[in-house]
Amino acid sequence: MPMAVVSVLICLSFLRHLAQYYNWLYSLSINPDFTKNKAEVLRSYLIGLPLRFAVPGGAASIGKIFFISNSSRSASFWSTALERGFMTWGTWTMAAMAALVYYRNLALGVRLLAVVFSLTLPLMLYLILGLIPKWRFLKASYIKKTPHMMSLQIVANLIAYLQYWLILNSILSIGWWQSTIRMALTQFSNSIPITVAGLGLREGFAIHFLKTAGISAEQAVSATLSLFFIQDVLPALIGTYFLVRAKKV
Repeated sequence: MPMAVVSVLICLSFLRHLAQYYNWLYSLSINPDFTKNKAEVLRSYLIGLPLRFAVPGGAASIGKIFFISNSSRSASFWSTALERGFMTWGTWTMAAMAALVYYRNLALGVRLLAVVFSLTLPLMLYLILGLIPKWRFLKASYIKKTPHMMSLQIVANLIAYLQYWLILNSILSIGWWQSTIRMALTQFSNSIPITVAGLGLREGFAIHFLKTAGISAEQAVSATLSLFFIQDVLPALIGTYFLVRAKKV
């Protein structure tokens, strides 16, 4: 790829990580007893990046809760669950919208149901908070932070699609819309926790969806691995520095 494209991809990855940092901060802030320390939140976020590679599905990233001050470990645990939940929500919602356009042979009602289900998941969680007495105190902060977290995930996903389009377009001329629909469906693989950082599974999805756009298997794999290196590997190396130096709190 031209160095100009690589430079733009790196800048866009910075913006994606900034969005996910704020997603983590908002997830913690839903607990009214959490005392905000942005520097500590940032360190814990960076520490979580290399931990994603420890086990399939990225579950080890939960280890960052040992490097953040909070009212309790369990509160931090539920914050990580909320953080991952909204990231998954963004992936599912964008994939459902893409499927609405891509799978025209599937019944319209089924496609619309998938979109509605994805869109209403945050509301369902709000209702669940109201049903469990010991969680009701979280409702006020949850409803306040949720719009921000939802917006962050939409923006982060759109940036990812732009990155993929820049890579694919440098390989073979492809329209933004064509690329975005297919990569939204490809990104759904990130929510299937069976491989380390989605490796292999994401490439298989990309090969399947991009072949109808004239992208070969080799080009599809090249595109996903290129962004994986920029978006995941490089930041994880930075996070490793903080992980090695960090002390549990």
